[in-house]
This record gives sequence, structure tokens and C-alpha cells, in this order.
Amino acid sequence: MCVVYSACIIKMSGVESGIMLEPLETVRYKLENLKVKFGFCEPSRGDLDRPEIKWRGGKPDYTRANYQYFKGKTQNHAAGSLEELVENLVKTWETQASHFKEFSQWTTIDHSNYKVKVNDEEETDGTVAYEIGNYNALMQNCPAYKKYGELSFEESHDLFRGAFTSGFPWEVLRVLSGPPYVIFTWRHWGILDGKFQDNVGHGEQLEMYGVCRVTVNQELKIQKIEVYYDPETFIKALEGKIKPSELKAGKALLGDVECPHVGKEVKLRV
Repeated sequence: MCVVYSACIIKMSGVESGIMLEPLETVRYKLENLKVKFGFCEPSRGDLDRPEIKWRGGKPDYTRANYQYFKGKTQNHAAGSLEELVENLVKTWETQASHFKEFSQWTTIDHSNYKVKVNDEEETDGTVAYEIGNYNALMQNCPAYKKYGELSFEESHDLFRGAFTSGFPWEVLRVLSGPPYVIFTWRHWGILDGKFQDNVGHGEQLEMYGVCRVTVNQELKIQKIEVYYDPETFIKALEGKIKPSELKAGKALLGDVECPHVGKEVKLRV
């Protein structure tokens, strides 16, 4: 049997245009099968049908993103759980940050107090984070990222465009503390089946782990996002400078904890 693929590329999550991918209707069919087989529910990203929304590049379709999320997620949070609430809030925030043209139309944040902070860096004001985009806001001081220069919102997306042609899913692992200071661990992963700069992928999986502390008000609007993670190692893996195994199971964040030090390849000699 011959399968004909339609031409489309993932520009940013949910938006398509130019690489050969499986037809959207086929992906939707597989997605529905996973929902029936495992009782999965598609993530909520808010009401994307509001007619007043002004889009950066058109309304996104999350069929492919949700399918890859279902295929690769390690958790299956109970409906109504704090984990599900936090995951949907962050996914909605990401949708608005990536696709909403007007900052005033974001419904996930407390506009007057919104700030973003990464590791031990200074806070970025929310309006600045909106203007420069999430890639810049979350990686602007990472040496591996800075070498590409000062990038605009669009240029920062272009940098990563085409690396994970099947999607770059994200999931909440564990929520350690509830509102108003929501602390949780997370995982981001993708199959490097495209190309990043000069490095052509061969279907290897790259993972990124981190911790977030999100301050919310009584209406669960985000006032501050603090992200703790290691983007440096992830970019080096994208560039092909280190092996994907260096990212597996959170090694870049936690360190190599698979076995005692005396059992590692580099052994102590006496």
C-alpha cells in the first residue's frame, strides 16, 4: 500500500507549512484511537474559537502536537487533578505566548504583575517577554543560544524550525506545591527527525527536564514564572556536539545518578 503525504512543516506548535508529513486526517484517526484505547483526554488550551482573537500567523491546529504528546508522555494525570490543572494552564499560556498577536488578549496572566525569571538571572518584565517571545525570554543568557546573536520573535522560532518536524511535546511530571506558589517538575521531548543548523537528525529522541515555580493570584492568573533548567546541554545535543544519552532521564538537570560513582566507566584508581 502506498501512503501519500501532504506538504507541511511545523513552524511553531500547532502551525504548519512545507515538509512532507503524514496527512492530518490520518493523524487525527490515530489520535482518536489512542483516546479510546487509553482513556486519554486532549489538553485544554482555552477557547481558541473566540472571534476577537488576533493571531500572529493563523489559528493553530494541535492535532499533530496532541498525537505526539499522547505517544510520548510518561504521565497520565487524573481528570480534575492539580497536575492536570497546572499542565493545561501552562499549555494555554504557551499557546497565547506563541500565537496571540495582542498581549491584552492573554487570559492566563495578571498583566500588571507578569514577570519571567530563569535560573539565577534577573527577571524579565512580562511586556518584554511578550515582545521577544518565549525562546528569547527563556534562553537569552544561555551561551549556546547567545552565539546565534540577538534574535527577534520570528527569528528565534526560525532557529528551531524544522528540528522536530513531528512536534515538541511538553508534560507536567509532579506538582510539589499548590497555589499561590505552584512548584512542579516537567519534561520536554522531541524526535530529531529534521535538521538543526548543520546537524541532520536520525530519529533520536532528545529530552529536557526542569523545575518551575509559578506564582498565581486568587483567580489563578500567572504573576511570575520562574524556570530552572539546563538549556545549554540541550542545544549542544541539538547541534550534535553531545550524545542524546546525556539528556536521558533528566541527567542534564540531576546529574548522572544511574549508578554509584565507583561503578561508572571512569573508575577511581588507587
